[in-house]
Amino acid sequence: MTRFNISVKGLDSVMKDFSEAGRKAQDNADKVTETYTRKMANEGADMAPVDTSALKNNLLASPRRLKPATWEFGGTLAYTRRQEYEHKTKKGFIRKAVWRNRNDYREKLREELARWK
Repeated sequence: MTRFNISVKGLDSVMKDFSEAGRKAQDNADKVTETYTRKMANEGADMAPVDTSALKNNLLASPRRLKPATWEFGGTLAYTRRQEYEHKTKKGFIRKAVWRNRNDYREKLREELARWK
């Protein structure tokens, strides 16, 4: 099973703050993480090799919340890892989606957390 975890580091100090601002910062970090996790899953699904569309549909349905500001997505099909790392023309479709969105995600998260400091 291929899984990618998207989580926020450095949120611990903010999460320990039980004030209204701390709770809002945590909620916003979770929303930003969810948004970008779903965006990465959608882009990965769009770039995935298509035969029966099972891989694409599996990736689209895979984002799930593990805990506050920690989300994961990835394929649960037996051949997801093989397609991700070995497919001749579409190799790295999940990694490319993560790579393309990582800087935008980091920047958006910094903006959201800076608003509540």
